[in-house]
Amino acid sequence: MDVVPPPSEHDAPPEAPPRGARSPGELDHRVVTIVTIVACVAIIAVIGGAMAVAGRGGDAASASAAPSPTVVAPQMMDAHPSLFVVALTWAQGDGLPVSYYAVTRDGRPVTTLPPTTTTWIDRSVTPETRYVYAVAAVGADGTRALTRVVAKTPTAPLATARFAGTFNVHLHATSHFGLSNFHGENQTAGWRSTPTCPKGPCDTKLTDLHRKAFALTLTRRGAAYHGTVSVSGIVTCGGADVTSTFTVGIHATDAGAVRDRWVVTKVQGTMTQSESAQLGCIASGATYSVHGSLVV
Repeated sequence: MDVVPPPSEHDAPPEAPPRGARSPGELDHRVVTIVTIVACVAIIAVIGGAMAVAGRGGDAASASAAPSPTVVAPQMMDAHPSLFVVALTWAQGDGLPVSYYAVTRDGRPVTTLPPTTTTWIDRSVTPETRYVYAVAAVGADGTRALTRVVAKTPTAPLATARFAGTFNVHLHATSHFGLSNFHGENQTAGWRSTPTCPKGPCDTKLTDLHRKAFALTLTRRGAAYHGTVSVSGIVTCGGADVTSTFTVGIHATDAGAVRDRWVVTKVQGTMTQSESAQLGCIASGATYSVHGSLVV
């Protein structure tokens, strides 16, 4: 029987490590992983706390920045235009008490009103005109809140227009008689109309800018004007001046708003000129159509 020699220490199998034991490298890796996780959790917690604090601070800032009570602009504001009047109406808004209301028209201040007022009437308007009104509620501290509204006034009858101003007038002779040398088929003139009342339509004084003697009062009836004047020196007979009688009958054909006034802008009608027989001369005369336009 052969004897098997015992194995040498070089041939012996390696001993298995004890149960539960880890190599040094593996242990260090786990420790690093755990430390990293703990650090991340800590960072997340810090960030969350900072955000919470910031959120509470934002809420506090929002609360402190909440708008303080102030005056409120007029509510349900409306304009009611008519021929020569615009009425404004509005309702008071909720808010701080109003010290007064400030009214403007086309950006220009026109009046101030007590805080209890909710209506105002503008009596200085003209027909066919657009206006922009603003009513501002003014608080005790000077703060303002305003509301705007637009009003367009309607057209008014010609009889309501004031006949005032300087007119370029074209005269065209439609007939004539008794004048041996008549050269006045077409003439131009400058007529100035000066009403005899301070405002509105009424009788007017009509003058010719070139013939100072031609001045007469026109009596108004609705949109029509009529008057007569006697002038010497327009016609001569035998070297002597003859008295001519002029009768003017015109009426307004158009009107408009000019410099915040409702005035006649165009007229038309007739003018007759006549001379009676005198100093051995026969009677003479002419009839003219009249068309005039206001010089703006």
